Amino acid sequence: LNAARAKIHAMLYLLLAAASLASGQMTLRGRTVARAPAMVHNRAEADCAKGKVAARNVLGAMRTRRPLPKVRADVDSFLSVVGAGVVGGVATQLLQKSYGGQTQAAPVAAPAAGPESAPITMDEVLEAQRKWSEAIKTISATYLNKGDYIKAAGDAAAELYGYGKSKVLFKPTKAAEFPFRPTGTEAMSYFVGGSVVEGGYKEDAGFAINGGKGWSDVKFTNHQVDLNGNTAVAMGSYVF
Repeated sequence: LNAARAKIHAMLYLLLAAASLASGQMTLRGRTVARAPAMVHNRAEADCAKGKVAARNVLGAMRTRRPLPKVRADVDSFLSVVGAGVVGGVATQLLQKSYGGQTQAAPVAAPAAGPESAPITMDEVLEAQRKWSEAIKTISATYLNKGDYIKAAGDAAAELYGYGKSKVLFKPTKAAEFPFRPTGTEAMSYFVGGSVVEGGYKEDAGFAINGGKGWSDVKFTNHQVDLNGNTAVAMGSYVF
């Protein structure tokens, strides 16, 4: 019975130590979610020390005494189960008390949302089409006037296409052997001719200069324009 009493005392000390630790600092998945003042930690350390001493005394007594009768061994097992349940219950209650009745990790701040772009308007779609039309006429006129039409085409591509900023889904009308042009170099090859662009394609005669003939005008006719926030899709025709 003395050994059983000592064991109960040891459990009470361990319970007190667990309670102090639970109220002092708790961690979930390696992240601190609660922190108490230093005095609570000091109390926890003292309680842990007492619990360790009491537990060491009980273990020493158990090594030197004779095996317990079956009934006494059952009592010891029962006390161990009850003690473990009490420790767990108290720790849970302390956690619930600390977090308003529910055990949960400290809230994590959501990442700041980036600035939202304004929705595209019909006027912006029409303006983009107007600029594209003007670019074709400017490149053609520069070529026919013996000017630097390659620079004019490069400036237009930089303004009207997203090369270097995003993926560009460009499938030129007259491109056959290389129907898709995902890079700026391939787009320039198509617009001014593969023979004047390093890495250009032989099939490209220069769409923006009409193979050397030039264009006098480009007119867009929209069948339907679908505005979708920061994107827009226009379907129709353009006549040169």
